[in-house]
Amino acid sequence: MSDNPDSGDHNDRLLPDSNKPTEKSMGEKVSTVFRNVLQTRTDNIKDWFMNYGIKSSVGVLCWLFGSMGMSVLWIFIGAFSVLYSIEKFHKKRKITEMFKTVTEDKSKLVEAVKQLHMENSSSLPSWIYYPDVEKVEWINRIIRQLWPSIQGYVKDILSEQVGPSIRSSSGLLGGFKFTDMDLGNIPPQLVGVKVYDEHQTRSDEIVLDMQLVYASQCNIGVSVNYLNAGLCDLDFRALMRVEMSPLLSKSPFIGAVAVSFVHDPKIDFNLTNLANMFDIPGFDSLLRGAIRDSVRGIMVYPEKYVLKLVPDVDISYLKFPLPDGVLRVHVIKAKHLMAKDTKLFGPNKSDPYVIVQVGRNFKHRTAVVAEDVNPEWNETFDVIIEDIWHSTINISLYDEDILNTDDSLGTASLAVRSVYQRGVVEEWINLTQVKKGSILMKFEWFELAHEASNLDKAIKIAEHKENTNSSLLSIYVDKACHLPEKIKDCLSSNVQLKITVPCRKDPFKTKLTEFSNPIWEERFLSPIQNPKIDQIKFEVIEVLMDEIESDSYSGKTLGTLSFSISELLELEGMCIDKDFPLDNATPKTTLNMRLCLRVLKLKEKQGPQFDGSEIMNKPPTPSATTQPSPTTSPVPEAEKPTPESDEYEHLSINNNAHQRSPSIASIASVMSDGAVSRMQPNERKPADNGKGRVMLTIRHHQDQLLVLIVKAESLIICDEDNSTSDPYVKVTVIGQNLSKKTKVVKKSLNPSFDQR
Repeated sequence: MSDNPDSGDHNDRLLPDSNKPTEKSMGEKVSTVFRNVLQTRTDNIKDWFMNYGIKSSVGVLCWLFGSMGMSVLWIFIGAFSVLYSIEKFHKKRKITEMFKTVTEDKSKLVEAVKQLHMENSSSLPSWIYYPDVEKVEWINRIIRQLWPSIQGYVKDILSEQVGPSIRSSSGLLGGFKFTDMDLGNIPPQLVGVKVYDEHQTRSDEIVLDMQLVYASQCNIGVSVNYLNAGLCDLDFRALMRVEMSPLLSKSPFIGAVAVSFVHDPKIDFNLTNLANMFDIPGFDSLLRGAIRDSVRGIMVYPEKYVLKLVPDVDISYLKFPLPDGVLRVHVIKAKHLMAKDTKLFGPNKSDPYVIVQVGRNFKHRTAVVAEDVNPEWNETFDVIIEDIWHSTINISLYDEDILNTDDSLGTASLAVRSVYQRGVVEEWINLTQVKKGSILMKFEWFELAHEASNLDKAIKIAEHKENTNSSLLSIYVDKACHLPEKIKDCLSSNVQLKITVPCRKDPFKTKLTEFSNPIWEERFLSPIQNPKIDQIKFEVIEVLMDEIESDSYSGKTLGTLSFSISELLELEGMCIDKDFPLDNATPKTTLNMRLCLRVLKLKEKQGPQFDGSEIMNKPPTPSATTQPSPTTSPVPEAEKPTPESDEYEHLSINNNAHQRSPSIASIASVMSDGAVSRMQPNERKPADNGKGRVMLTIRHHQDQLLVLIVKAESLIICDEDNSTSDPYVKVTVIGQNLSKKTKVVKKSLNPSFDQR
């Protein structure tokens, strides 16, 4: 043992560090460079020999066989055998290298599998590309075993809910009914499931998005006015949202479950037997539209199917949550519109007007500006938004014609979430489907504040524009109790509630319910201009059965109530939930309701600068070819289904802790070919405007922006020989000095990159 305590340290300092690379001499560096150059040249010679040498050898061999007078068939057999052997050898070597790479680094397994499938031109499910979407094959196995029991439950829903909804949708389908319901032996499948994180949901709920696919050889028989028909080969694809709320501290730990479809589901089927008559134009669209509308009215968001698990849980908050906010739309002016009306004297003109459609239930038509291709409207209106992340603003311009169908002057679409993220957007929007034209629009996002201190400012803002409001009132009507006795001479009657609100021409009306048990469980939303002076009037009426068929029936008044909205301003949270005693009724007659007032608070302008690429221009829907309704005020009207791709073209993340952002993986892959079945032959691919198109996947994860360049199609020719191009993709982040570009694919107009 050394007497010097520092000897060990001293010896360590004298030893060379084995972990640090030693400095190479000049000769070693030159030798390394020479070896690298030699290896590169050798690889190039090998590649040249593999590409041209083998092909030349096969050509020489074929010439020799031909000169010897041998059959041409043997030449082709030999050539194909050699090429097949070479291809098989390359594939086997590539797989061997993949397994070797995965063995050395297991983190590269997913990338290796994706590359292998891409080379084989096969698709993968969304849970491969997106880590927040999980594979749930174990649930599919459970569904497979429960399928016989599930079939009976689904049959009850079809016969008790879907059937009556179809019959009430049109007078021509009044005799519609299901005669046979065989859903087949193939159960539905869940392709992927996303569970939202805690910071994306409220503290008392669990939210899941499920990609549901059902392609079955089912056989469902229907009867329409004594004509029997059949339905088979049902193809159903949808993004289903499951909300579990509230969370409890005792079994079963969940109070209720709400199920809804985020978008209109894709439903396709074939008709058999006498159903072929529906292939006649008009009947086919009538039947499919009725089925689509019935599903939409039952389960497409915001409509939900709620299953209560605990008897004493109030599910009204789950079924009727408050809206996300209010969108204020300003239709200002347009310029350089197309001149559709030909004039004998003077320049051609148009009579333009604008139709703004938001979601499925709101449509507003502006006034017509006569003979002007640079019109000004300056109209403003408010739209209640119940779902920020899946709502779209559709703008359509038309030229009014008295005798003919109105001509289209262009269309444009914008996602509501783009406005929400910025607060205020004012931009000139270029119109599509026309040669020229643009429109100046302004959008403002108003949050729903529960503090009365914001009311004065909201009233001041609303006073400057017509058709604008300062607050929003939510009216949830539960039931009525202890109504007066019904008319003695009438054996059958129903009860209805009429709600008269300010600035609304027609009152709200609930559904008709039985006199003995009037339970409505309905919610109404009404904009309010000035809560300090406005009042609401409620009237419970008795409607006789023979008066229901009349368009204007009054009925007998069973009780009334006048409520001053200013009373809500003094309450905590500006909400009240209680039994209200009715006037002109018995002392015990009450109306159970919940009233909530929210003040419109303008969101400050923030977020990234608006990019013109966020305008989701698309071809007009089939409804755009028909003449719009000549209304000049907001009209609730069901929206024609828009392409599913519009719902997930421009993706974004919500940073608000109480607002749930969409699952990018769920949206981007809900209707992808890999996640569901193949694209139907009659479905058209998106137009490329003559310049080609590129397939991208954009995702934001853990403060990183991931861009996957998949492939491009139908690119233009740029090379001098006028036959092909050598394309690559360059991605640049605007506002930052950051850009990346992919590899160059030689001589291809349909290149495949698969590069991240």
